[in-house]
Amino acid sequence: MNKVTKVGLTALATSLVATASYAGELSVSGSASLTYTGLDSNSDVNPWAMGDSVKFNGSGDLDNGMTVSVYYELDGGYTQYDDYNLKLGMGDMGTLSFSGASSSGSGVDSVKDIVPKAYTPVYEAANEAGTTGVDNGLLDTSGNTQTGQWGYDVNAAGFDLSVSYNPKPGTSAEAETGYSVSYSGLMDGLTLVYGIFDDGDIAENDTIGVKYTMGNMTAAIQSTNVDYEATGSTDQDATHMGISLAVNDDLTVSAGRQEVEFDGAGEDEVNTGIQASYTMGSISLTAAINSVESAGGVANTDAEASIFVASFAF
Repeated sequence: MNKVTKVGLTALATSLVATASYAGELSVSGSASLTYTGLDSNSDVNPWAMGDSVKFNGSGDLDNGMTVSVYYELDGGYTQYDDYNLKLGMGDMGTLSFSGASSSGSGVDSVKDIVPKAYTPVYEAANEAGTTGVDNGLLDTSGNTQTGQWGYDVNAAGFDLSVSYNPKPGTSAEAETGYSVSYSGLMDGLTLVYGIFDDGDIAENDTIGVKYTMGNMTAAIQSTNVDYEATGSTDQDATHMGISLAVNDDLTVSAGRQEVEFDGAGEDEVNTGIQASYTMGSISLTAAINSVESAGGVANTDAEASIFVASFAF
């Protein structure tokens, strides 16, 4: 999005570190968006909605060669900060980050879904229809509290390494730890990823995936296991695959499928979708048809979401 205004960050620099000088800027960006979400499972809900997000990005250079950046998103009717984080760039030593709320990007988040898409993940249909409260079959399905979470990212010997750690994700909850590694040096266009997540005393999860880009086409497949520690909890084994094609500089189309097997359940959750996005200057048009069968492993819990979004950047 285009920057609207820039202001100095002298006060912020003073609070972050004591230096003789500090050069930085804060940019504000936003967009107007109109969304139509048609749900075959709930025709009583008004399908039209408007976006309500304003984003603030600040960054600056420290005297010691490091960089500091901060991000805030004002959302929910402009009454609260929805996502915010603080990052310290240390050059070759990597990036240390702290997530105030819902915006880590490290550890679990960096590899939980590598499948390409033109707009929204295929598993979003279940949530859009209100049939389930979580996205099943992902590395962080069992949890991942980003409020108060630390992150560290670094490139070493050609490997992208990422760690996330939350020492106190909730009342009486044990610490959450996520690790991930990505490698793209085997051959041009090929990326391999692996991640594990220890959700305190709730679950231990892992994922492995392969993504390949050739020209204007990208394809990926990913396998994820969600293993709950409690007796009687339903473990999950998921396979997620998809492909996207950049038809030209403006138009991208994609298709995907995710199948989630639940331990002890008679049905598998199957998510499928086709999507397209088109950009024309500051205008973006996106469309998706996502569907879910047997959401949560429950038979006859099906839904289809037809989504259209028009966005105008400023």
